[in-house]
Amino acid sequence: MTKTNHDFTLFQWGEAEKTLQKIMPIMVEEQMNVANIDIINPLPEDKQQDIKDIPFLEEPRSADEVIQDMRDLVYKYRTMQNNPKFFSFIPLALSPISVVGETINAFYSPYGGSHTLSQGMAVAEKRLLNWMGKQVGYPVKELGGLFVSGGSMANLTASIVARDEKLKDTELYKGTVYVSDQTHSSVAKGIRVMGIPNANIRKVKTNERFQIIPEDLKRQIEQDKKDGYIPFLIVGTAGTTNTGTIDPLHQLADISEAYDMWLHIDGAYGASALLSSHRELLDGIERSDSISWDGHKWLFQSYGCAVVICKDRQAMARTFNENPEYLTDIKSDDSNINFWDMGIELTAPARGMRLWYTLQRVGLKEMRRAIDVGFDNAAYFETLFKQEDYFEIVSPAQLSIVNIRYTDKHHSEEELNQINHKLSEMATERNDAIYYTTTLNGKTVLRFCTINPLLTKEGVEDVVANLKKDIAALGLVKL
Repeated sequence: MTKTNHDFTLFQWGEAEKTLQKIMPIMVEEQMNVANIDIINPLPEDKQQDIKDIPFLEEPRSADEVIQDMRDLVYKYRTMQNNPKFFSFIPLALSPISVVGETINAFYSPYGGSHTLSQGMAVAEKRLLNWMGKQVGYPVKELGGLFVSGGSMANLTASIVARDEKLKDTELYKGTVYVSDQTHSSVAKGIRVMGIPNANIRKVKTNERFQIIPEDLKRQIEQDKKDGYIPFLIVGTAGTTNTGTIDPLHQLADISEAYDMWLHIDGAYGASALLSSHRELLDGIERSDSISWDGHKWLFQSYGCAVVICKDRQAMARTFNENPEYLTDIKSDDSNINFWDMGIELTAPARGMRLWYTLQRVGLKEMRRAIDVGFDNAAYFETLFKQEDYFEIVSPAQLSIVNIRYTDKHHSEEELNQINHKLSEMATERNDAIYYTTTLNGKTVLRFCTINPLLTKEGVEDVVANLKKDIAALGLVKL
C-alpha cells in the first residue's frame, strides 16, 4: 500500500502516533491515581492569565511544550468528578474501556448522520439502539432512535416528535405538557425551545416519596381540557436527579392512553437500572412512547454519549426528514433510515460506538455488577446514617441516591438549613469527599449519589465518620 507523502504537519499521522505513545502512559497514570488527589482544584487568578497569555503563533510549537501547557494549566484545574468520593450531581464514573472505544472511533471518525456514508457504524449503532430498546421492553423490531450529546438533547428530540404527532401547527399555543416538581430542568427548557409557551408547562405535585401524584395529574388534565387547552405530553422520570425517584410508570401510562397523550420517560440517569439486578423497579417503562438514556451517567461512558429511543420509528422520520437537494443521492428507505432523519443534527459523530465497544469488551455480567454497587453503597450509607439519632433520612436510598441532614430539637428550621450547608462546606474545604446540598420539602439536605463502582464499603464508612467529626467540631454532639 502506498503511503501519502506531504509536508503538512496538520496531517502527519506518524507524528500523532509518537505523541500518543509518549503521553498515553502519563494520562493513564494520572487517572489511576485520581482517588488520591484533591477532588476540587480551583484555577488561581494568575493561572487564568497564564492560559490567556498562551499565544497563537505563525510557527508550530513542539508537542511536548503544548501538552505540558495542557496538563499544567488547562486540565489540572478541574473538579475530579470521577473520584469515588465525589457524590454531587450525577458523577462521572469514567471507564477506561469507554476511553479506548472513543479513541478508536475518533481515529476512524465515521460520519454519524448517514447509513450510506458509514454503513458498518450505522448497522452497529442501530443494533445497539434496538438492543437497548429491547431492554426497555419495547416490542417493535426496528425502533426509532438516535445517539445524542446528552439527556437534554434526548428529551428535546422526543418532545418535538410528541408535539408533531399530537398537535397541529395552529394548535401550538394550546398544547400543554405535564411534568412533576422533581422533573429535570432540561425538560422545561426543551419544551420552551420547541415553541410551547412556558405558561403551558404544568408542574404536578409529588408525594412524600417525591413521585408525581397521578390523581393530581388527571385533575390538571381535565381542567386544561375544559379551559380549551390540548394536553399532549406527559414526562415521567425513571430516576430523578434529586432523589433517584421513579414515577408510577403504569399509572402514567394509563393516563396517557386514556387521554391520547404521548408518554416520554426521562431515564437519563435511572434507565441503566434495566441492566442491573433491580430492573423490576422500572416495571411499566415499556408502555412509554419514548425514553432518554445517558451512557455517560450509569453506564460509565465519557461525556457526550446519550440516546433517545422511540417506539415508532416512522414518527421520528415524519418529524425530522427533510430530503434537501444535495442529499438526493443518499436517500433513506424503510430498512436503512439515516440518523439525520431521526433528529436535529445533520453532521454528528458516532457517539454510540464507545458504548458498543464497552459492552462488547466487558460483557453484561460485568456491567450489571458495576451498576449494582451503586445500589449497595447508597443502602449502606442509609444504614450507617440510621445509627445516629441526629441524622434524618429525608429521602431513603433509591437507585444510588440517598438524602440526609443533621437535625435536632434545639435549632430552628432555618438554623438547621445553615448547619447542613456548613457541613457540606466543611467537607469541600477538606477536599476528600464532596457532597453538595439540595432542597427537599423546604429542607436543606446533604445528597449522596454513589454510582461510582470504585467506592468501597470502607470509603463509605470513612465519609460518614468524617461527617460525624464535623458535627462534633461544630459543638453539636460529643463523640
